[in-house]
Amino acid sequence: MARPPGLTYPRGCLSGIVLIFCILVTVASEEQQNGWNIQGLSGIFQDNAPSLSAAKQVIHLVIEEHLPGCYIFILCKEDLCDMVSDIVSRGRKPIIAWNLDIFKNTPPPEDTYLFKEGRPKIGGLFCILFITLAPDLESVGEAFHSAERGAWFQGVKKYMLAYTGTVVSKEDLLSHPVTRDSYNLVVISQAPSNTSNDLSPNKLPRLSNTELWFQQICPYCDDGRPVVNIIAKWKENVGFTYSEPFYPELFEDFMGHRFKAVTLVYEPFSCYEKIGEDFIPTGNCVDNKMLEEMSRTLNFTYMFVEPKDGQWGHKMDNGSYTGVIGTVERLEADFSLNIAITQDREEKIDCTIGYHIEPITFATTRPRPLNQAYALIRPFRGSVWAAFGLTVLIAGPTYYIICKLASENRNIHSPSFVISCLLAYGTCLNQSMKWMPISSTRVFVVTYVMSMFVAVTMYVAMLTASLTLPALSPTLNTLEELVKSDFTWGIQNLGAADYQLLKSSKVPLYQRVFQGLKQCPTLDDCIIQARDTKYAFITWRTYLQDRIAIKFTSAAGEPQLHIASGDIFPVELGWAMNPGSPYRHKFNEKIRVLLESGFISKWLHQVINDPARRELDEKSVPQFLFQANKALGLHHLQGVFFVLIMGYALSCLVFCCENTLCKKSF
Repeated sequence: MARPPGLTYPRGCLSGIVLIFCILVTVASEEQQNGWNIQGLSGIFQDNAPSLSAAKQVIHLVIEEHLPGCYIFILCKEDLCDMVSDIVSRGRKPIIAWNLDIFKNTPPPEDTYLFKEGRPKIGGLFCILFITLAPDLESVGEAFHSAERGAWFQGVKKYMLAYTGTVVSKEDLLSHPVTRDSYNLVVISQAPSNTSNDLSPNKLPRLSNTELWFQQICPYCDDGRPVVNIIAKWKENVGFTYSEPFYPELFEDFMGHRFKAVTLVYEPFSCYEKIGEDFIPTGNCVDNKMLEEMSRTLNFTYMFVEPKDGQWGHKMDNGSYTGVIGTVERLEADFSLNIAITQDREEKIDCTIGYHIEPITFATTRPRPLNQAYALIRPFRGSVWAAFGLTVLIAGPTYYIICKLASENRNIHSPSFVISCLLAYGTCLNQSMKWMPISSTRVFVVTYVMSMFVAVTMYVAMLTASLTLPALSPTLNTLEELVKSDFTWGIQNLGAADYQLLKSSKVPLYQRVFQGLKQCPTLDDCIIQARDTKYAFITWRTYLQDRIAIKFTSAAGEPQLHIASGDIFPVELGWAMNPGSPYRHKFNEKIRVLLESGFISKWLHQVINDPARRELDEKSVPQFLFQANKALGLHHLQGVFFVLIMGYALSCLVFCCENTLCKKSF
């Protein structure tokens, strides 16, 4: 049979040794008589042909009446594959058939054609109905695990209809480790009869020709524990008798079921205390309140657990994860609280929708007062001082030349060269000077005096401002500024996404940052090092803001550190769920309600600004961080006294030179 266009098969589909069904068959009513013939399969069920025919009929009815909009995916094993041809011939929609043993070990194709066709949806979602035809419950469990927990059709609503051709009791379903925790799984079974015990162990039980039972696991119906419900019965010449709907919504009420939530302390989102061997949620952290609200509306309880290695989770060489992510991946917990949602993590686990954008940033020491010895020259930049000095130097000789030329034809005495320079210098000090009363010099004098007046007035204003509020050192706000500075930088490595994002990045700037990382042991140690030294602490913005607000902010509300304004790698925070988690959509609904109502942003603001959480010890805070109003001291005016001392030294030098020259002249 030719491969249908648009379908990309995995390599396992091409094996000529193992029988595998990778077909797409759309059979119109006029083609049904052609059928789909499978050659070479034995008929161990020949004696049970009437019951097999009944099973085929009821499977077709379930498809048409209860899941008409779903894609059909058949997984068969051994001789029950004989049923595939009849199911295909009865259907009027695309059907894919696979051998179960191959399906379990085959990754999904990179591009599947299923979502390229305009198909109906169930509840607004694409859905897949897996029909499992296997001779025993163990194979059904394998099919369920591969279909629901595997990588096939992620994010799609999945249902499973299983038929074994044997008697399957409630006790069998509850004792099996996979089916006991199953969901959206309906098992078609023969109604119990005495004849089923008369067969030899090597043969399948003889099926009843009169009655089939449809059994479904309700995972939380018995006070949070699983229970098996017979949702329907079918009899020949009678048809279906329903006691409950097929595939009901199982996750509106968890009936008090106790979930395991894995997390680490990450204020302001998750917080707890360890009392003995138990982890008790504490405080008003955002995720705690979200979980409390969900548990109330969905009727479940929960307990906190920590990952054994105390990490958030990074990818190992074998592809699995450590920490919180690995705990969820291995089904050791039902879900986690806040984690950064990244592409590589979503390949191993399911995630809820994001509820907060969290970027990476860094904190450095708060700007420090600059050296006051340079306070007199700090109001102007070097270029302005150069222009100002050049103007003063040129103004004196220029004024002398103009006066000299203007006085040649007039009976007026022009000032000497020294006096002309002193006049130009005195104007810089806003002194009233006597200029030569000639019209030709007045234009020059007016221009010069106005320029000096503006420049000196601006200088005085800037100097007054710098003495009133001393200038502070510049801050670092981007990674480019950080790597060009004389600062070192580091991170608290808990196997979190911040470290992994920098490690795996191909951007040269981020690679340079990663190469220079210096790890610090605890959060407070990292922040203290950034506060007291030339060290930049790289971490998540809200996480950093919260800790600074709690312990590193003065009673007046001034933080002791500077947080960079630039953001790196903004990611969404969400909750990690088990692969194929069936109740993720319910959690998403509740998170969306909390987002749209504004509760999450409100809780976040409240917890960060809660005064009851303050831990500031002002004795350990460097005194330069407290800038109370006080009188100016020598520290502030040291530049003035330096100028005064230099002036005195210069005057002494001039005095000595004059005395020496005068003595020689006499």
